[in-house]
Amino acid sequence: MYGYTSYVIKPGDTLYSISNKFSSSVNRIIVANPNINPSNLQVGTSIIVPFGTAVQTNISYTYDILKMNISSFSVIYPFLKIGHIGNSIMGKQIPFIRIGTGEKEVFYSASIHANEWIGSPVIMKFIEDLSLAYVNDDYIYGYLARNILASTSIYIVPMCNPDGVDLVTGNIAKSSNYYKNAEKISARYPNIPFPSGWKANIGGTDLNLQFPARLGKC
Repeated sequence: MYGYTSYVIKPGDTLYSISNKFSSSVNRIIVANPNINPSNLQVGTSIIVPFGTAVQTNISYTYDILKMNISSFSVIYPFLKIGHIGNSIMGKQIPFIRIGTGEKEVFYSASIHANEWIGSPVIMKFIEDLSLAYVNDDYIYGYLARNILASTSIYIVPMCNPDGVDLVTGNIAKSSNYYKNAEKISARYPNIPFPSGWKANIGGTDLNLQFPARLGKC
């Protein structure tokens, strides 16, 4: 879930030997530890060693898991800009991630509808894959990642509706007032299963219907 471990440098260690030990790469270790001198490792120093992947796409993806993944990203990929755009009704911070520094700007979001929460792990996996390609100076979907991120700034809100997602994925206790209130609202729509079919935020507002699309011109 975290995709990295802490490792204390021992006599004789090199970044190459450490990367082999954890099936990592020298580039990944250097990026995750910008303060080390790769050619002069200090015995006893604790470093971050990224390995494997942090994002799992075959689980119910709750807000708590999202926070763990973002925390991992902040350690493994310190070039990412991470912040939040506001708070949900239940007080959860709604995070954003920016990758890239270019003039062109692109925005992606996921989980506006709670029952479409699968978009969150998918878009987090995209961030992870693109970041890894950038670190390894590799290609993604046929394009060099470093060229993409030099020309483009990609802004991503991976979970717009964290309260609703937690309701659908079973991360809100049935005994809570938030759950009970949502259940009362859902009773008006008996053809929609509850909570698996819930789209709205925890207060019953469908966020996808709040954009003033009809006010502009296509």
